[in-house]
Amino acid sequence: MAKTNLCQSCGMPIDKNTLGGKNADGTISTKYCENCYQDGAFVQDLSFDDMYTYNYEKFLASDMNKIEKFFVKYMYTKKFMRGLDRWKN
Repeated sequence: MAKTNLCQSCGMPIDKNTLGGKNADGTISTKYCENCYQDGAFVQDLSFDDMYTYNYEKFLASDMNKIEKFFVKYMYTKKFMRGLDRWKN
């Protein structure tokens, strides 16, 4: 099984369904997803707490099934997000 990379800004898997964002030189980022990163910069300039809330609500509003949403509610924590490269202190 191939390892799935997680966006180091929002935690979303970067795979065939969610592509990597674009670096300033036009190459595809393997670190950040297309929703978070374009042209070598973050799309949204949000605080950690605002980004966490935005992402959490977006995940719950998505077309995930009930089981997937159950896991997101318990696994997508601030502790998880603080471990992503963008938010490490």
